[in-house]
Amino acid sequence: MANVFQETRYVLDDVFVRFWNSLSFARTANRNLEGDFKDLRFATGQTINYRLEERFLAGEGATATSEAVVQVIRPLTISKQFRTMVEYTGFNLTFDRARDEPYLEMANAPRAKRLANLVEKFIATDNFQKQTYQAVGTPGVPVDFNTILQADSYMTELAIPEDGKRYCGCPPRVVASLSNDLYNVFNNTVNTGALIDGFIGHLSGFDFFKTNFLQRQVAGAGQAGGSPPAGTKLAGTVTNGPISSGNTISLTGLVASTVVFEEGDIIYVDPADGVFMVNPLTYEPLEQAAQFVVTSQVISSGGGTADVPVNPTIVVSGARQNISAAIPNGAQMFLYDSHNVSLAYHTQALVFAAPPIKELKGGVEAVTRYSDLYKLAMTYSLGADIRNYEQLDRIDVICGVAINPEFAVRIMS
Repeated sequence: MANVFQETRYVLDDVFVRFWNSLSFARTANRNLEGDFKDLRFATGQTINYRLEERFLAGEGATATSEAVVQVIRPLTISKQFRTMVEYTGFNLTFDRARDEPYLEMANAPRAKRLANLVEKFIATDNFQKQTYQAVGTPGVPVDFNTILQADSYMTELAIPEDGKRYCGCPPRVVASLSNDLYNVFNNTVNTGALIDGFIGHLSGFDFFKTNFLQRQVAGAGQAGGSPPAGTKLAGTVTNGPISSGNTISLTGLVASTVVFEEGDIIYVDPADGVFMVNPLTYEPLEQAAQFVVTSQVISSGGGTADVPVNPTIVVSGARQNISAAIPNGAQMFLYDSHNVSLAYHTQALVFAAPPIKELKGGVEAVTRYSDLYKLAMTYSLGADIRNYEQLDRIDVICGVAINPEFAVRIMS
């Protein structure tokens, strides 16, 4: 059994590296919670809370008033368990899995890559892109260098740190458009990347990467007719204003009895109504009108009305203020039309954890590896079916992700 254990450990080490090399979003995520997971064994369903940085208004002059400490606590739940298992017959077991190169390349590599793909889809497709509410770009218009500059400047206006930890994930076709826009830029690094590699590694403060796990956002029906700005639809008028708190915007004038908004749709207030995003350093209004992401699919009533659940939570005063004023009654809302999604973000936008799993017991050889370098764990288990003389070979990773969308900007195209 000692030999099997050594072999299991060797194979897991090989899988670990291949798994890590196939990750993008998970590699760039905030991993500060790993210390809480490192020395424990977890199962899906367990939760750990983390705290966002506090904000204070402060003041001027000799007379001071104590400020309320408002902590923002968010949960990270270990919600997923991804696994791959294969069976080996007595004939197959004649090779040495720890040293047989075809096995390592033909079996380990695709299994590790598939597990990494499941993790990336869980992070990006199922969570990250649907929760990001700040956006730049125009649906239907290709991404160009100016779009990237707008994303960079908007993130700076939102006080997202410029500390070398900004990233941008783009679908392959968006990459092609951006590379085409940059191929004749007179900069050796940028020009070489666009021509030789078909992509730019670092540009305007972002480390770029290609990803297949950002899906096109197909927008709901919104409001029919009218002449909205390019790339948008009318999205009804507000009936529960003035809205100064909460996560619900009630609208009327929508297409009746249909899906008017999909989860992940972004809506914004008509700039003419005077409600804008706020710089969290100065608390002054920005040029960007107040934006919100729809958090679940919305079907309108027969009269064309709907209560729309949105994020972020509306705050119009205090240290956590995020829009410049209450949304007035009768305000016109706009819906961004269907668009390709790229994500520009700071590492604080993603909090990811993949802790050690509770291992199986009884007739199983199991090895768990926690990497201080990669800050994640994987488990490799070997069992046997003595009736059919087969060996069961299984790899597991459990994980959870929490999104801090105030540190990200969606790039639409």
